[in-house]
Amino acid sequence: MREEVQKLFNECMTEAADEDLLIMKQLLEGIQRKKYSENESIIGGIFAMDRKMEDGNLEVSIPITPVTHNSLDIVHGGVTATLVDTAMGTLANMMLPEGYGAVTTNLNVHYLAPGIGERLTAHATVVHQGSKTIVVDGKVVSSEGKIVAHSTGSFFIFKKKQ
Repeated sequence: MREEVQKLFNECMTEAADEDLLIMKQLLEGIQRKKYSENESIIGGIFAMDRKMEDGNLEVSIPITPVTHNSLDIVHGGVTATLVDTAMGTLANMMLPEGYGAVTTNLNVHYLAPGIGERLTAHATVVHQGSKTIVVDGKVVSSEGKIVAHSTGSFFIFKKKQ
């Protein structure tokens, strides 16, 4: 496996444009962020997700880079959905007692503006917490303060296997 990855890496490096190098750098840094537990998932590492909790509101932000772009050079809608789902799901899981987890059962995203600028930040707040589900409200805002997306998510609560 190591030889295959090295061969692929060398092929990608040959005649790589500056944007290609930037993308490869971000992907490799993402692997390191996961490896060194700076992010809990490889997706969080690759997108360089940062998070902070403030007054019951969880914020997760990412830099806008070529890795996040679609063919129109704006943030891909799937990246925006991943960002807001991560913020809402992380908050849902933070609300649970030890030994329990929550997974997305429904994600609704309304795209309101293109993802442009330097960063996107997803804000998540709990709307309802029951014994079997949690409903969370989310919004994604650009670094310029423009609302890019509004979202709601439902999360199923389950007891983790030991």
